[in-house]
Amino acid sequence: MKKMGAKKIIWFEYFFIIANLLIIILFYKDIPLATILLALTTILGMIKWKSIRTLYIFILIGIGATILEIIAVYIGIWKYTITNFLGVPFWLFIAWGNAGAVIYQISKNLKERRLNLKDTDVEED
Repeated sequence: MKKMGAKKIIWFEYFFIIANLLIIILFYKDIPLATILLALTTILGMIKWKSIRTLYIFILIGIGATILEIIAVYIGIWKYTITNFLGVPFWLFIAWGNAGAVIYQISKNLKERRLNLKDTDVEED
């Protein structure tokens, strides 16, 4: 059985994902409100993670994925029913940025956890 120290559970990341999904599901029709609520989750995440690299990933993924969505809408692959910015809702930038940031944080936590696990962390039953 592993020691409790080796069981680093990423509860905040789970909360972050669920909060983002609920905000989008519940408020996608109200673009300003969804944008504000998603921005607040972003701020909360950046305060928790304290990582400039995570902020860069948020910005790059947010911009890159939103541009790809705009292109996809423009060429007719799909469309959004409620939009306010070049065929997409503005909150999409924040949602994509949050997705990139949380994926980075989860992978970072898993990598740190894997590197910290050693044979000495396992107890015999």
